[in-house]
Amino acid sequence: MSHFSQLGSKCVELDVNERLKIFHDFYRPGEESNFHFDMSAAMRRGHSFKDYICPDSMEFDKGYFKVGERFGRALFLKEYASYIKDTMITELTELNQNMTLSIDIRPVTMDEAVREVEKRVLGVETNITNWQRRQNSNNNFSAIVPYDLEQQRKESREFLDDITSRDQRMIFATVTIVHTADTKEQLDADTESLLSTARKNLCQLSPLTFQQLDGLNTVLPFGHTKIQAIRTLTTESLAVLMPFKVQEVMDRGGIYYGQNAISNNLIMCLKEHLLNYSAFRLGVPGSGKSFGAKMELAMIALMFPDDDILVCDPENEFSALIKALGGEVIRIAPGSDDHINALDMVDGYGEGSDPVIDKSQFVCSLFEQLDKNGLLPEEKSIIDRCVRNVYENYQGGGKLPTLVVLREELLEQLEPEAKQLALKMELFTNGSLNAFAHKTNVDVNNRIVNYNIMDLGSQLKTMGLLVITDAMINRVTDNGRRGKRTHVILDEFHVVFENEHSGNFFNSAWRRFRKRNGYPTGITQNVEYLLDSVLASTMLSNSEFIVMHNQAASDRDKLAKLLNISNEQMSYITNAKEGSGLIRIGSAIVPFKNEFNRSTELYRLMSTKPKETMMS
Repeated sequence: MSHFSQLGSKCVELDVNERLKIFHDFYRPGEESNFHFDMSAAMRRGHSFKDYICPDSMEFDKGYFKVGERFGRALFLKEYASYIKDTMITELTELNQNMTLSIDIRPVTMDEAVREVEKRVLGVETNITNWQRRQNSNNNFSAIVPYDLEQQRKESREFLDDITSRDQRMIFATVTIVHTADTKEQLDADTESLLSTARKNLCQLSPLTFQQLDGLNTVLPFGHTKIQAIRTLTTESLAVLMPFKVQEVMDRGGIYYGQNAISNNLIMCLKEHLLNYSAFRLGVPGSGKSFGAKMELAMIALMFPDDDILVCDPENEFSALIKALGGEVIRIAPGSDDHINALDMVDGYGEGSDPVIDKSQFVCSLFEQLDKNGLLPEEKSIIDRCVRNVYENYQGGGKLPTLVVLREELLEQLEPEAKQLALKMELFTNGSLNAFAHKTNVDVNNRIVNYNIMDLGSQLKTMGLLVITDAMINRVTDNGRRGKRTHVILDEFHVVFENEHSGNFFNSAWRRFRKRNGYPTGITQNVEYLLDSVLASTMLSNSEFIVMHNQAASDRDKLAKLLNISNEQMSYITNAKEGSGLIRIGSAIVPFKNEFNRSTELYRLMSTKPKETMMS
């Protein structure tokens, strides 16, 4: 299995029940959902597992068989072309039929392979020598070796050279196919389609005459080859028989994220199967980031009614959809009656044993937004002391911690730096920009909550994003204690990485979301901000779920280097259509497209195009 990991693929070992279900689904089509097998119960009753998977009847004829009421036929690849395209197996499996294809591979040890090939080379040379001797005996000394013998010599020598010089292995391979249909007529028509596809690739498929049972047992995953139709190949030749030309992500019960751009299959993913739940959506304006995030939000709201969804919405793009889903939209703006207390803190807040340390770091990040020059060491010490005093006083029966109370505590300090800090806070506590300075008075108990901070203005918007994130930490922490999942969506979050403390706070919040059963998603159009920040680029590279839409030229190169994206894959985020791009899910990187029906009400609720938004 480690070899699959090196290739960026995953190999999962099936347990007993999963293996039996494969046979059950084949032998009893139409009853897939009825499979239930308990090995312990069967052993106690003296029942055989065969009773749970066997069909009602099986009949075998010369060129087909019948399982229950369905007809089937086993075929094998009889003739191989000298050159086979690597798409042939894919073309066979893409036919709209109920079909099982098996490729049985048996490697040959190197010493045995060399002896066998040398024996063949010697046999060909002997045949050529004997032919030339016969020609000489007829006084035909200028005779040219026949083409077929010369070709055998050339191919056998090339085969020996491949094994001894080009690090190839000798492989015995058998390709068999079983397909089924409801009627004999449909079975014959499907067989002709398979034969035609093989002929198109200069190969020949043939039914297994009087060997239908052996063919069926060879195709099914028993691990036994019952037919003698072996072809000798090198590992290089065997590679063209790979049945997969595209990575697929299709988790059972997963959320729809679009169609695979190569195979057109659905991309269905459950983030809970990934190593972590962190997600990013990246792309230039108009590439479909917000639309994709809103589509995911709607899916979560409808598929997982017990999950909570929190959105920080700097551009008021999510409000219409969230209202339609029965959610709560909280408008935070100067002069608004809605307030969120920046110093709220629930039980379990923070990463360590002392939550006040984390809250102190958060307050420092707020002060960084008031003064872009940053904080001096003595100012950080004063803030830390005052934050601790505010919470200790509250535990002793004092005032509820708010930014107003914190400013009063700063004014009581003797250091002149404390007075300066209090003066910086005045506009945001006693002035017109006091949206986060008072006790929280909004209802945040709705399972879908949108924090609309569009009207905060440039002075407060970054601070608003930090305060909303901190409020979300409280909700996620509370839900985590109750075993409840919380999906967090943060738009335009790149701005917090302009300062050291706010970047550290956001990085800490990202980790806390994950540990408390939170599913955070960051959305940004300014990828360059992320990639220039060590913290942000680390968060990005460690995330298991990344959706990349159309990217600017400078961002593409940096993303390719950070996420190890090939040039072929990069073409899907170069001048890509809206709603298209690449999606990285764990180790899989899949190109996708997302074409949504524009005549639906849901599309109008999710669209961010001005004309369509006004129509909605």
